[in-house]
Amino acid sequence: MILKTYAAAAALTIAATQAHATLVEITDCTNAVACDIVVPVTPYTVSQNPDDGKLIAWNEVQNYTLLQDLAVDRVADESAPFITKISNNNFLIKAGTIVSSHYVQWDNLPGTNNNVQATITLDSPIFAFITADQKMFNSDFLGLAGVDYNDFGLRGLEAGDDTVFDGNSVNIDWSATSPGDWTRLITAYSPGGQVPVPAALPLLLGGMGVLGFAARRRRKT
Repeated sequence: MILKTYAAAAALTIAATQAHATLVEITDCTNAVACDIVVPVTPYTVSQNPDDGKLIAWNEVQNYTLLQDLAVDRVADESAPFITKISNNNFLIKAGTIVSSHYVQWDNLPGTNNNVQATITLDSPIFAFITADQKMFNSDFLGLAGVDYNDFGLRGLEAGDDTVFDGNSVNIDWSATSPGDWTRLITAYSPGGQVPVPAALPLLLGGMGVLGFAARRRRKT
C-alpha cells in the first residue's frame, strides 16, 4: 500500500498497518483519485459532500455481539442461519450474531460523474451491506467512537450500484452525485479485531475496587 499524508483539514490518516485491522486492502481501483483504508483522526465529522474523488474505508466496532436484530439491505447469503429475509432488500442479521463493522465512503470530484470500481478485501467473511438512510441511522451504534456521522439524508447507495460478494471480498461499481455514497459493511468475527469492552464493565470494576478498599479499611480497624 502506498502511504499518503493528507492535509489536517481532511482529519484522516492512512493506515499502513493497523494492530487491530480487519480491512486488509482495496485493489483494482479505477476512476478514483485514491482508494485507501484510513483512520479518522477524532473528533471527526463525516462531510455530506467531500467532493474529493476518493474511495475510503475505515474500521468501526469489531467483534460485537448483537443485542437485537440488525436491519441490512444487501446480504452475501440469504440462506445463512443468522439471516432473516423480510422482503427484497430487507433483511435482518439475528440478535446473538457476532459482527464487525466498517464504513465505506465514495464521492466524485466536482463536475465529474465517474463510476468507481474496486475490490475491498477484509480478514473475515462478509455478511451484508447497509445502504438505506434509516438503516444507516439505526446502525450508528456500530460506528467508530469520536466520529460524528452527521446523519444527513440520502446516505447510502443508488439502486443501480453493484456490490458483488466473494467470501472475504466485495467487488463494487458505484456512481455518486450529490451527496456521495456512504455504506456500512458488516462482516463476521474478525481474528484481527478487538473485542469491545461492555459499557458496564468499567463501572463494575470500579465498584469492585471501592468494595475492596472498604474491606481493607475494615480489616485495619
